[in-house]
Amino acid sequence: MKQLALVCLGGAIGASMRWGIAMGLQWKWPKLAESFPYATLLVNLTGCFAIGIGVGLLGRDGVKWGPELQLLLIVGVCGSLTTFSTFANQTLDLASGKAILNIIASVAGGLFLAWAGMQLTGGKVA
Repeated sequence: MKQLALVCLGGAIGASMRWGIAMGLQWKWPKLAESFPYATLLVNLTGCFAIGIGVGLLGRDGVKWGPELQLLLIVGVCGSLTTFSTFANQTLDLASGKAILNIIASVAGGLFLAWAGMQLTGGKVA
């Protein structure tokens, strides 16, 4: 039950962060937010970097709260912060040139940032 509570709490935090970032970008730069799915790209790339850091730090031997924090932060927060379904839907709505840019930026950027987060924390890539 404790594990479920940690995932749910993290999920609520991550989903709130995603919504807040999207609303903030739309409020601050409405024309920019309408032209390209920057908010989704930002949360997905940020989430990839955060997962890399989380795995690097929490996957170490001897981390007392490692498994609990992995559930809270990686599964809960990062899992609900990032959103592949929104990425897919928004990419399908874009013109072909922008769609390709979004795919490349999201996939390549996400992989790079997850790797960078692991490297930054001394984590190992499997």
